[in-house]
Amino acid sequence: MEDIPKVVVFKLSTNEYGLRVNEVREVLKLQDITAIPNTPSYISGVTNIRGEIMPIIDLRKKLNLFDSMDTPDGDMLVMVVEIDGIPIGILVDFVSDVMQISSENIEEIEGIKKNSNGEYIEGIAKIGNRLIIILNIKNLIDPQEF
Repeated sequence: MEDIPKVVVFKLSTNEYGLRVNEVREVLKLQDITAIPNTPSYISGVTNIRGEIMPIIDLRKKLNLFDSMDTPDGDMLVMVVEIDGIPIGILVDFVSDVMQISSENIEEIEGIKKNSNGEYIEGIAKIGNRLIIILNIKNLIDPQEF
């Protein structure tokens, strides 16, 4: 696995996830979302960010995370990522860190990669007693779906 220079660490429920810094454009407070009919359930809708209309993805639904600790919508953040030059907003609970993680701290979990969600996971970073799931955003979200 190649070295991951810097990772933006964010929370969904009680789990921590990471995306490469160069994939994250900005993090904003959740704005009004306009629902779009006949789209997959994990697509919350679209929003206008500085004149740019972009789809908003609910990562909880995309990753099949169901729990009782849902954050009220008003407290959620939108992390704007770019995939092949296309901006997409993803809903997250909280952004906690930007950190450098060396490849020695990241383990590939082969058993996880064999299940349906494994292709989205690059590895799991162990930092002290924290486990941070490093996501592959290009495998997780296909801009052609919108």
